[in-house]
This record gives sequence, C-alpha cells and structure tokens, in this order.
Amino acid sequence: MSESNFSPINSTNDIEIDFDRLEEVSLGEVELKGELLAALLEVIRVNLEAIKQAEAVNDYPTVARCAHQLKGAAANVGVSSLHAIATELERQAKAEYLSNAADLVVALESQRLGVKSYLSQEFP
Repeated sequence: MSESNFSPINSTNDIEIDFDRLEEVSLGEVELKGELLAALLEVIRVNLEAIKQAEAVNDYPTVARCAHQLKGAAANVGVSSLHAIATELERQAKAEYLSNAADLVVALESQRLGVKSYLSQEFP
C-alpha cells in the first residue's frame, strides 16, 4: 500500500475553524460556543488517549473508531483542521496501515492545544 500525501497542518497549534458552522450550531449564543468548544476538548482528550494506547498495539478498529469520533465532533463545531487529521487517521486505520500515525497523533495533540488556546483567549 502506498503512503498518503497527507501532511498535518503544521507543528504549531494552528487550527482552522469554520466560524459560520460554529455560529450555526451555537445558535449565535456566545456562551454556547464556548461550551461546545470545551466539550470538543474533552472528546479530543479521551479519544487521543485511546488512540495512543491502541496504536501502540496495532488495534486498528479502536484507532478507526476513535478517529471517527474525533472527525464527527470536529465537523459538528466546524474545526476543519482537526476534521482533516482525524479523517486521514481513520482512513489509515481502516486500511490497517498506519504509515504516519505518530505524526498524526502529534498533529491531533497540536489541534487540542490550539482549541484550548483559542477557547481561553476568546471565552475567558
């Protein structure tokens, strides 16, 4: 199987947010935006921990399931950069070929830190 051309966003905490989507799901309520992003942080934390454990033992179904959950959560609130990374990790896990899983896990952690930073700056 050939390696993917996927490249994580970068090594910083840059996140890409679809603000129209976030506005839509929060019904324009500022407090709800913060709550949705805080909930996303918890989803990232839980699934990232599970992904790390599963990846270490080549538990592809668990990696795929957790990446799928991250993908959905990111799409729901419009964090497109996280969605892209989770989509690639899910694709690789389903193919049982985690060619750059370590890089993707680092990118997911970077996204977590980016969401956390954005949340603390915009919703103190």
